[in-house]
Amino acid sequence: MNLGKLIFYSLFFVKLLFAEGVPFKVSSSSLNTAPTTAGQSIENGDPESTLIDELKYLAVSNWLQDYLSQRYNQFDKYVTPEFAEKYILDYKVSRTGTPSGGLDLIGHLDGEALKKWVRLVDSKSKASNQIKPLFIISSQLPGLSISPGETAHKLRDSSTAQLLSQMTQQQLNKLNAHLSPLESSLSIESPPKNSSEIQSLTSLARERGQSLVLWESFSTCPGCTNPRFDIFLYNTQTQNISFVVGDDLALSMKDLTNTELLKRSLLPIFQQFQSELEKTFSEGSLQETPFKLILENVDSYRALKTAEAELSRGNGFSSPIFKRVGKKTAEYEVKSSLSIEELAVRVQSTVLPGFKTEVSKVDSSTLVVRYSK
Repeated sequence: MNLGKLIFYSLFFVKLLFAEGVPFKVSSSSLNTAPTTAGQSIENGDPESTLIDELKYLAVSNWLQDYLSQRYNQFDKYVTPEFAEKYILDYKVSRTGTPSGGLDLIGHLDGEALKKWVRLVDSKSKASNQIKPLFIISSQLPGLSISPGETAHKLRDSSTAQLLSQMTQQQLNKLNAHLSPLESSLSIESPPKNSSEIQSLTSLARERGQSLVLWESFSTCPGCTNPRFDIFLYNTQTQNISFVVGDDLALSMKDLTNTELLKRSLLPIFQQFQSELEKTFSEGSLQETPFKLILENVDSYRALKTAEAELSRGNGFSSPIFKRVGKKTAEYEVKSSLSIEELAVRVQSTVLPGFKTEVSKVDSSTLVVRYSK
């Protein structure tokens, strides 16, 4: 085996090892339409391959319906055989005698990746209300000096600032979000990196109703011949840096005013920005607020674990982290990008086998759920 194949198979097995491989089994007898048999027309391709694609789709669709419950209708339009193919980790085919030409498909799908996809679609659908980035530009380059407080002004009369705004907005359009440029003075002149400056910046953004701060900066180092460009994303909820992407630009100082050359040099950085932004939203690390979840009147360990599992299925918050237990009561910490009122509505509609669910208390940080038989 050559080195290329060895690396490929190594990466493949590492993916299988660390992915959340959820087992599935689906049968062609479950499909709404009769399975394609070898005797039928093959104008649209091999009938058995088509049937296998339909079964992969069924496996992913079933998993999503189970995970999302009543919310599945919001996602159904995105789920196609081509979509499902990306989330099947492995499978094997076995033939069944009934119906004639029937197949069973047994394998594993990537449940963790599907959860991330759900979070990303959720973010895109409500981004205009929840993703509100404060946009700041700064530059310390000779001949291109921009103070953070000048951001809004520079967007009107600087071709460089306009280019940055256009390229940034193009990425945010995919999340249905819009930039809000800084229009007032700022006590700091470059992207903050220590905790006190970050807290000061993010507190200012929160007062303005912004959930994120997007700071783009040109800089250089002593003796360097090429300028550097960095994009900092700050989370105002957690008051920290979510990520930074940047690089030295493949152009000289004098070429900064050439918008075509600048755009070409910035493109790889903005592609990296898009990738990191979508990754961050898919992992649910932006806009997450911790809440206290208290379960009352759960009188057995088995019922408690059932409640945990059911509440984690597509209700819009992270898996509950156990904190403490009392008499028929358990306390957890959960994190969610949703308001606690919306969480309460979703939890109220959760169907727990053998129990009736009732949200008995909701305040700014606590959700109390009471169960009765």
